[in-house]
Order: sequence, then structure tokens, then C-alpha cells
Amino acid sequence: MKSLFIEAGDYSPKVSFDTSSNVFEITGDSFGEDTLRFFNPIVDWLQRYLKQNNRFIEFNIQMNYLNTSSFKRFNEILAMLERYYMATKTLVKINWICNQDDDEIIDYGEDIKEFFENLPINIHIKTTA
Repeated sequence: MKSLFIEAGDYSPKVSFDTSSNVFEITGDSFGEDTLRFFNPIVDWLQRYLKQNNRFIEFNIQMNYLNTSSFKRFNEILAMLERYYMATKTLVKINWICNQDDDEIIDYGEDIKEFFENLPINIHIKTTA
């Protein structure tokens, strides 16, 4: 299956799902009004990919800003990955990457780690020099 790449927009994040390395990344800002329109193709692609994947997946999420609607879309993706992990025992590692001074994004990471207790989620807090 071909990799999925979506360039960042004014209100949407960059998406880089590289099937050769199985490193999937979503980075940037996500605060568009129609998050379903943006995220549905990503969710559809991921569902199809997971049906044929049997290799470790590293999923990096590094957001500068996301609205409540975007957070719901991330929850959908993480729920799918947790179901996949539980059903197949294929390791999926989530890295929630945030800046040390971004309390809201850190809180989101802590919330998802608590909610998705069967999914290996690491919160990486980047320090600024």
C-alpha cells in the first residue's frame, strides 16, 4: 500500500504515514471547522492499512495547537489503533510530543494516556533552551 502524505494547510496538520518505515506522523496545527472532512480520508486509509499490516508501527503526534473537534478525531484514531493492538498483538507505540511550556497539549497527552490504558503511549516533553 502506498504511503500517505498530506501537506500542512493553514488550519490543518502535516500528515506523513510512511509505509516503508512504518513511522506515522501528524504534526502542526489542527483547528479547521470541518475536521471530519480533513480526518475521514486519514481514518479510512489507516483502516485499510491496518488490515494488511503485521509490523511494528511508531505513531508520532506533535501538535502546536488543536481544537476540541480535532482532539475528538485523534481519539478516533487512537481507539482504532488500540483495537488493532489488542486484536493482533502487533506493537503500536504512540509518541505524544509537546513543548514544555504548552500545558494544554501536555494535558491532552496525559488524558489520552489515561484513557487508552491498553495502548503504549509515551509523552515526550521537549525543553526549550
